[in-house]
Order: sequence, then structure tokens, then C-alpha cells
Amino acid sequence: MDLSPYKTLLNKLVPLSYHNDIDSLLDSLLPEADKDTRYRLQAELSRLTSPCLRVLDLRSLFPDKCQLVRHQGLDHMMPEPLARRFHTLLKDFNGEYSRGLYEVLLAELAALRKLPAQFNNTSWHLPALGLQRKESRLRFVTPVVLHLDNGKSLQGNSLDISPAGLLVQLADAVRLPEQIAISFPELAKQPNMVSLASPRRYSLKQDSDDLSRLKMQRLEDAPDWQQALSEFIEQNRPRYGLDAEDLYTTVKTQCWGQVLLETSLSLSLFFDEQGELQHILTNRYSSKTLAPWQQKQPGDLLTTLLSPERILQMSQQPLSTTLLYSFRRQGKHLPYYFVASQHELAQQKAFAVFINEGLKAGTLLCYYVSIRPLHYADQAVNALDLQGIRQLNQLKWQLWLTPLSIPIAPIAAELNIQQLEPFIRPLRQQTPTITPLGKQASKRQETRFKLQSALELTVAGKTISGHSEDLSSRGIKVLLTESLRLEVPCLISVHLTELNKRSPRSRLKNLPYRVVNISGDGKILHLRIEGAEETHAAYLFLTALFEQNQSKLRARHEAHHTPAWLTWLSRQTLQQPSSPTFLLARNESGFYLQGAISCPAQQSLMSFLSNEHQQAHLSRLVSRQLLQSTFTQLLRPDGRDHHYLEIWTASAAGNSGQSWLLVDPDANRRAFLQDSRHSKDLRVSLVIINRLQLRQLDYMVPEWEKLTQTSLYKAQQLEQQIAELSVLSQVFDITEMVLCQLPVKEPATNQVPLPSSAD
Repeated sequence: MDLSPYKTLLNKLVPLSYHNDIDSLLDSLLPEADKDTRYRLQAELSRLTSPCLRVLDLRSLFPDKCQLVRHQGLDHMMPEPLARRFHTLLKDFNGEYSRGLYEVLLAELAALRKLPAQFNNTSWHLPALGLQRKESRLRFVTPVVLHLDNGKSLQGNSLDISPAGLLVQLADAVRLPEQIAISFPELAKQPNMVSLASPRRYSLKQDSDDLSRLKMQRLEDAPDWQQALSEFIEQNRPRYGLDAEDLYTTVKTQCWGQVLLETSLSLSLFFDEQGELQHILTNRYSSKTLAPWQQKQPGDLLTTLLSPERILQMSQQPLSTTLLYSFRRQGKHLPYYFVASQHELAQQKAFAVFINEGLKAGTLLCYYVSIRPLHYADQAVNALDLQGIRQLNQLKWQLWLTPLSIPIAPIAAELNIQQLEPFIRPLRQQTPTITPLGKQASKRQETRFKLQSALELTVAGKTISGHSEDLSSRGIKVLLTESLRLEVPCLISVHLTELNKRSPRSRLKNLPYRVVNISGDGKILHLRIEGAEETHAAYLFLTALFEQNQSKLRARHEAHHTPAWLTWLSRQTLQQPSSPTFLLARNESGFYLQGAISCPAQQSLMSFLSNEHQQAHLSRLVSRQLLQSTFTQLLRPDGRDHHYLEIWTASAAGNSGQSWLLVDPDANRRAFLQDSRHSKDLRVSLVIINRLQLRQLDYMVPEWEKLTQTSLYKAQQLEQQIAELSVLSQVFDITEMVLCQLPVKEPATNQVPLPSSAD
């Protein structure tokens, strides 16, 4: 039934229903209503006045404009107009935070978001690898006693509690030892929580100068404390839990990182300890990026551009960035590849010659490169299977490769082609592994069925019990009761004990299977039948079982899945992004900055793009009008996905305080800003603006499902925010390149002729 005609009546009934009988109110205000209408109105009133536990945290929409609104144990973060409205509505809802009040606030929020949005600032984020807190916690205030070694004690209040962690607020700032005993006197009065009165030792994890706010972690292994706190948290998690906020932040930053991975021009390359290219993590633009280096297969000439010698040389300065130039010149018989970094060209004073020859050959390319070591301690690897560990053990270095489209003009300089001889690189034809992002083909192409059934494995005369996690005609995923160490692949015997009892004639004993993979720290085995299908008892039995019980067994089709090692590689890549990145969303009022990904390797550029509060500040380079104009150009049907803006910023020489910001300046203005008599602090930034097409993007974030289970509202809020993403903007510092474009008049240091075949 549509209750919209009764909206005004419901607004009147809600405040009156707290102090009057609903039946009598309907008799006086709506006497002509039939029985069905009265019933539905009563149900709607009951819904609107029922308690609401959803927290309104709007900091992602209104950063730096939200204030804390605390009510009935829930902490909301709202902008000031919405906070005033919240307190006004409480009077109509009898001081209760109800579903009706929540829905009115959402309507107010929709109206508030239609106001002219500012090209706002936001905090920098570095995509996380997982939850910051691995256990459930509560935002719960209760007295906490800190027992000092001298017999004295201090009392404070908890701000949040987890089974092994604690956040405490003291009345006064006090310097405490690194370890201290803690007890909960009030919680200990509750049933089954007496153990919390006995002090347990905690370590102080102070990461700020605020000595009145203490972050602690329990040191003692106390099963009674663990059980009491876990039960208390589980009972109160629906009302006071913080899991949803942790998951929401984690999933959001990972989705931002995945947008960067799958939609930017940057490629992620992985090298082994010898500097050999092993993996290329590709996205939808990879074909364009790899096209200049394509021979027989995409990417097989990248090892010429990034030879092992160059990778090992770059690895001596990890977390550094460089510009890499290359061009191909056809000799009489063979092509010659010239590759040099910005530093090498500056050292040899050969930048002008290299650029001129590259432009003359028509094959000049420029790349922005950053390298970092892979640290396996950065993330727990227990989610990896044996094959994934073997894939990753050979990798040592990760490198971002970004092609830059820079209009470089010929440089006036004396041509001395002998300077380029040191930069000739021999052709290396090696085919690395091309690894597309997202889902991979499953090794078991047939449909799996989620069926738990007891079984036994016989390995080297030893019998181990377990049960199946899922079954298919040709394979089984087995969960064991104890860890097992095997050399994979190997043969084992399987006894399907439970299924054999139901069908003794099938003889489901001593079945030959091959172990093809191990995961879960040795407790999960992935098996495949060994031998011919037509004679394998398990294959014949399971095929008949699935055909006859399709409606009873829940099918688990996994034609595609995301391997754990690929997820690990993606997250390792995002620990060190290629550049500072801004994610902009678009709604009815225009563009707004939704997120910013920091790049620790470019500290000076990060500082330049930050305001005095260390927040991301894209409007320092790009105005809303310029962004709108660029976005409009990307909407044209000419096939352009990216747009490049070269932005020059400088301050006037002297103390006039004047500054300049020029977008794609002409030659005269470039020369003016390069002259130290006129300007100082010159910085040239290349901004790559990418129009996002999120419908093509499938978010492979493992925590998303857990977020949906914990808080459907948070998941829906995140989906709406991601749907508004429209622009990805990366910023690269190319000042060094511009300064090197000044004319070079000094003679070459080494006069070495090129090979005659290249003339």
C-alpha cells in the first residue's frame, strides 16, 4: 500500500504517539479509514519510532566540516547544519534516535549535497593491506584501573575495548612505564566476568604526544580474560561495535587502489633477485603501453628497456624515481635500441643529442619509473597456497612503469652523435609472464558442490582424518584436522568414509588421488583424481550423485576466481604508488575530491600538493573550471581516455610575493620562467587526467563480503560513493627534464663513433 498520501498525517502522529494511544489518535484524525489502512498506518508508526543503530559518519562527504554528535552511546559525525537539525528532530521523537529520525536526516542530507560543492580537500591515504585491528572491538566507556608498581593506582575510562587491546582516557596527562597492570572493576561485577577484577599486564603503545590518551595491548596469555571480553564484545557488538568502520575504511582504500591499478596508464612489473623480468601486472590500457615494445608477444622487448643491469643499478637506491628515455634507430642490417636515464644523460651531457636523435628517428619514448623492494613481512602469507608461495618466492623487486606523453621540441645544440654510443643496448628477447588483473580461470572447470563429508587420507602408511569442503567429479578440496607437509605433486589414497556408508557398493575406499596444491598452512589439500575417469570409482559415483541431486546440493560454480598470490601482488604494488593520485567524484553540484593516494617516494611533490594541515590539495594545480573543460574533452567520441596537462609554477625573483601558475605555456613563457632573473622555485608538474568507466571494473576486494555482512548500510554507502567516481588524476614531477632542455654547448667527454652499420 502506498502511504505517500498520508505523509503529512504520519508526521503529526509520530510525536503524538509517544504520549497518546494510537487507536484513539486515528479515530480522531482519520475516522473514515478502513481496517486495512489503520493497520498499515499503525505498522508504519511502529517502524518509525523503533530504535535505530546506524551511525551517520559523513566525513567522507564533508571532510573538515563535521562535528561529533554523541547520543545514546552512538557517535555521529555530521556537518553543522545537519547537527542542528538532528537536535531539533530529537524533540519530535521524544529524545530517541529512531528509524524515522534517521530517514528524515537522510532526506536532509540529500538536499544538503545538492548545494554548490567545494573543490574540497581530503586526507592522504596509503592503500592498506587489511584491517588495522584484526579483532572485534567496542566503543564502550567503563572505569579502568591502572595499577602502578609503587602500590598506587590511577583511574581512567576506556574509549574502546577489544579482547587483547584497549584505548584509555585519563583525566590528567601522566607519564607511565612501558608495561602496566590493568583491571576492569565495573565489568567484573557482571555475570561470568569476575576474572576481570584481577590485574593483567598491558604494554603501552604510545604513538602520539597526548599522554592522557593511552593505547595498550595485553601481554599476558589469560584465557579467562580472553573468553570474558570476547563474550562481552559479541553480546554488545550490534550496538557498540566498530568493526563496520574498520572494514569500511579498509575496503574503501583498497577499492581506490584497485581503480588506480586497473584504469591508470601505469604498469606494475616484478623482477627476481638477478634483475630478470618475471611478471607484468596488466590492466585495460596495457596493450597501448606495451605496443612500442611489442615484437612477437606483448612486452617481450621490455627486458631491453629494463635490462637486469639497469634493475640492479636502480635497486641500489630503492624507493627512488627516475625518467627513462628510449628510441629505436634502424641501421643497415639491424635496429639499434638507445636507452638512458635522466641522470645518465645529464652526467654525460648528452640530453640534447639524445632527444634530437630520438625525434629525428620518430621513435622517442619517455617513461616515469620507480622501484621498491618486496617485503614478505608486510602482509601475512598464511592465505597463500603452495603454488602461490612458489610464484612469489622468486620475486625481489617491484617497479612502476608509466609512459609520459610530453611534447619535447628539438633542442638547439651541437650535434655530436658519438655521445650516444654508451646508451646502445643489445636486443634481449625474453617473454615474461603477462598477468591480467582480476579473475583467473579456475583449474577445475566443472561445477563444484558445497558438500561437507567425512573422509580419511592415507599418506606413507599414516591415516589422517578430515572432511571435504567442496566436491566435483574430478577433484576434492579437503580440510584436515592437522597440518601436513608434502612434496607436491604426490599420490595419496582417499577413503570417502561417510559416502561409502551410504553406498557400500560403490567401494569408495583406497581411491587414487593426486595432491596438486596445499594451502591453509598445510591443513587444506587440493586433490585431483588419478587415472582414467571411466574406471575411477569416485568419478563415476560423484557424477551420478550430482546428476540425481542437483536441487538438493547447493552448486558452487567457480569457473573464475582470484588466486591469493595475485591479490597479494596487487596489494604489494599499492604499498608504493607510482605518483600522488587524486580520485574525484561527480554529483549534481559538480566535482568534489573523494580521496587522495599518497606517494612516499615523492616527498617534495607531496608537500607541494598539501595544504598547511597536511591534506591533499589538488586545486593548487587544477581549478574546477579547468577540470570541467578537460573532462568535457574526454567525453568526446574521439577515443581519448587520458588527457595530459603540463603545469608550470614559480615564484617571482625578489620579495614581491608574486607567483605564477601556467598551463601548457608557450615557448616564450617557458623561457621567461626558466630565467633565474625572473623566477625562482620553478616546478613543472605533469597531470594525467583519466576518465573512469567503473562499469567495466569488477572490485576483487576480499573484505567486501565481510563488510556487507557486518553493515549493509556501510556497504551501500560505499557503493554509492564509488559510483560517483569519475576522474582519476595522477601528478608527476618533471622539473628535472625541463631544466635539462636548456641548450648544451660543452663538447662531449668521450668521442666514440657509433657502429658503422648504424650510420
